[in-house]
Amino acid sequence: MTVRVYTSLDTGAPVLTGTRLVDRVKLILMACLVNGYGSKPAVGWTIGHQHADGFSLGNGEGFINLINSGSSAYIAYIMETVTDGSTALAAGVNRRSGVWSDGSPSGSLQYFYNQGFLGSSNLHWLVVADSKTCILMLGAASSTADLSAGNGVAHYFGNYLNQSGLGSFCSLGGYSSAGGGALINANGMMLRHPFTGVVGQGSDARYAVGSPSYYVTGYASVRAQLVTGRVQGVRAGLVGYGAAVSGSSVASSTVFCGYLRGLVADPVLSFAAPSQVFPALGLSNTWQARVTPFTLPDGKQWVPLYPHVSDLGFFVSLDEADWG
Repeated sequence: MTVRVYTSLDTGAPVLTGTRLVDRVKLILMACLVNGYGSKPAVGWTIGHQHADGFSLGNGEGFINLINSGSSAYIAYIMETVTDGSTALAAGVNRRSGVWSDGSPSGSLQYFYNQGFLGSSNLHWLVVADSKTCILMLGAASSTADLSAGNGVAHYFGNYLNQSGLGSFCSLGGYSSAGGGALINANGMMLRHPFTGVVGQGSDARYAVGSPSYYVTGYASVRAQLVTGRVQGVRAGLVGYGAAVSGSSVASSTVFCGYLRGLVADPVLSFAAPSQVFPALGLSNTWQARVTPFTLPDGKQWVPLYPHVSDLGFFVSLDEADWG
């Protein structure tokens, strides 16, 4: 397992063309996950199918299928196998998006939206991945580290660390419509029930990125009082919702389903805006710092993952020990 980091600042990074978000994301993911670029090899994902309005990539345990939704958004689906790639949404086994599935074909899908990424102002992107998991972040517009929700988005897909040793392919982040998106939004999905391993997860199963918190709110709009020089890194978790997952009929009840590979949270820093966090860590308050790895006193390297100011912030560890 080799964890690799790719950014828009790299020599030989793919040139972004096209007028739709899905086209630009395809250029990035194909370069990082499948083909490599410059001196950086790919991490070994494979192409499931390609269509004018969508594509799928696999890691040997599942496929992520992204399809166009207007110019500014894409919809994410996951499936266990691709059986026919003649359409944007491939035919396949156990297809899911948001609360929609082949077995329950109604309800909201998983959308990822970023209007700013279609422009040319301060475009930047980050991919940290290995052969099983990909963490993607897109940003635009602002010259500082703080982005609005329409200019920043992050997407975690592939494997997580299932505590029961069961199937672990998931897609996290996004929103239930084409107008927003956050890692902490409970609009993610996974191929199999986290505790039983079966396909059936109930009609209201939803999943999100979880973070340890000293606050009762779940948004980074809380402007925390930061303690400089102190980082309390904690592995981020995956939390599940829905009666068949959490065991509760209360829709907001959550249950811990496992750890996310490579993703680190901080009980204080995750709830503050990057314009506060970055200077406290000795980083510049710039868009470039959003996609630049930095070194901790213990020698570990992290890269920020702060999608926008209405989402929680995280860090992605480049230490392979934090991916297992």
